[in-house]
Amino acid sequence: MKFKVDTSELNEALSVVSHALSARSTLPILEGILIESGEKGLNMTCTDGAMTITTTIPAEIGEEGSAVMPGRLFMEVARKQTAGELSVSIGVNSIATIRCGGSRTTLSVKASNQFPRLPQIEADQRVTLPQALLRDMITKTSFAVSTEEARKILTGCLLEIENGEARLVALDGYRMAVVMAPIEDSALSLRAVIPGKLLQEAAKIISGNDKDEVQLTFSKTQLLIEFSGVRVFSTLLEGEFISYRNIIPAETKYVARVIDRGQMSLCVERASLMAREGKTNLIKLHISPDMMIITS
Repeated sequence: MKFKVDTSELNEALSVVSHALSARSTLPILEGILIESGEKGLNMTCTDGAMTITTTIPAEIGEEGSAVMPGRLFMEVARKQTAGELSVSIGVNSIATIRCGGSRTTLSVKASNQFPRLPQIEADQRVTLPQALLRDMITKTSFAVSTEEARKILTGCLLEIENGEARLVALDGYRMAVVMAPIEDSALSLRAVIPGKLLQEAAKIISGNDKDEVQLTFSKTQLLIEFSGVRVFSTLLEGEFISYRNIIPAETKYVARVIDRGQMSLCVERASLMAREGKTNLIKLHISPDMMIITS
């Protein structure tokens, strides 16, 4: 296999796919990055077994083929190269020779037939959203995702779509976050629990541009997220999500409207300096008709 790529495009692609790169795995092959020659250039794929990210960059393919590069090491080598063209040649001895400017590096690679294949998605439903909207919804809910594997279903976010509205819900048993947004497809009806880690990683790589769109394709058990030439695959969580609507009180005793949200955030941060982990990790709100006093 032989190919040439631009170093900046290579590093950008590596930063994207590496969000699914397994740091420590019982399967050493998952610690690598699959590179393959394709019709549109060089395909790059990483997976941790639960999430898979793949993207394509322009490349001059001199000899078709595929191989699994050592993930972290290949990223470091690529990052240290000077701007310009980088060439890679992989021989039958499973040795990759990387040349860029006056630099020459050799790495041992693995056969691609050991790498997991991309999941097959049989599309049942699709929804298209602005990338900025999806990232905003994830940011406003993902902090409330549970990290306890004992309640697996709560490690995900519930996505509900009905009557022209999308809802993303997360709760961990102590707090709950719900964000709603209108969508164009008023006929679409959907309910799926998406792994929280997948959404958090996706939020890091999707853009904040309202003009750019992201497409979510759902099957009964799988999800495919596509945007800007990137594809993210994941298995949906199985089980019944908590009936969050029953948790929200139908009536409230008090309502406090904060005029300056930024000022309140700063006050909470200052007061929380006195809080400690455990039972004393609390802040107190004393609310009067025209004032809120925050203590810790």
